[in-house]
Amino acid sequence: MLVLMLAGCAGTRSFNQTVRAGDTVALGVGWRQNLSKSNITVEITPVPTGVPVVYGPNDPAIRAVFNLYPDPLSGLLVSPRVGEDLTFAAQQYASLVETLYTGPDNDWSETVVFVDLPLPANLPVGRARIQVSGGGYDDPPASIVEIVDGVGRPQDFSTEGGGLTANQLAALERVDNYVVSFSGSTIPYAVQIDLTHDPDRDSGGVGKAYVVNTRGDIKNVAWNDDGLNLRVLLTSANNQPLSDLLDFKFYLAGGITGLSAPVVQAYDINGNVIAGVSASVMVNP
Repeated sequence: MLVLMLAGCAGTRSFNQTVRAGDTVALGVGWRQNLSKSNITVEITPVPTGVPVVYGPNDPAIRAVFNLYPDPLSGLLVSPRVGEDLTFAAQQYASLVETLYTGPDNDWSETVVFVDLPLPANLPVGRARIQVSGGGYDDPPASIVEIVDGVGRPQDFSTEGGGLTANQLAALERVDNYVVSFSGSTIPYAVQIDLTHDPDRDSGGVGKAYVVNTRGDIKNVAWNDDGLNLRVLLTSANNQPLSDLLDFKFYLAGGITGLSAPVVQAYDINGNVIAGVSASVMVNP
């Protein structure tokens, strides 16, 4: 998560930072989980002055948009949970991520955008600024790369079986989903949420419900869907209360449609009902 730390403290970074026109660069653009190829614009401008090259949404030069997550066994994640630096200053680094970057949201990730640079005819030797915008993020910081002499080529993402195709790269990106999050004045021990939706594929409609936990080391997610009704039960993973209502957040994917307003029942550690906890459902591209 070095990329995450750099982006959280100082804007975006490109890899590599010295490239040829025509090469592929990877841009670490920060905690931007709503970004996708369909909603971003990439602007590449010679520095200090020059004619910008602009790639709009779904431009083939925008090769992929990935969200990268830290290893669940990394010092960055484990150390703050056990209250001990299992690697040097890991608790401090984790605190910086939350303070400067995600706030109390423990769904840590780094969004990386792979972009093919223009050919030399449109990108002279010298410094160039690359700015990624869209997905609800206004005035994001830019990456600076040094363009050296020569003609580069797009990265083929070589593997033992050959380069990755555009479809294989797309399969690594996020699919359309809903984000289900909670609000209220009290943090419960457990939450049950019920939703209804249009018939799924097995019931004569479209889609198939699939619930995704944001942090399996923090909370447990048990769920069941019968084709029309979805119930999700959220509890602490270690029998201790969660620290923030954002810890209960989860994703719902699979292409189902017609979601109802959620019905929420929240409980304290003794099983008593807690009033005033509600859920919201947001559509992600």
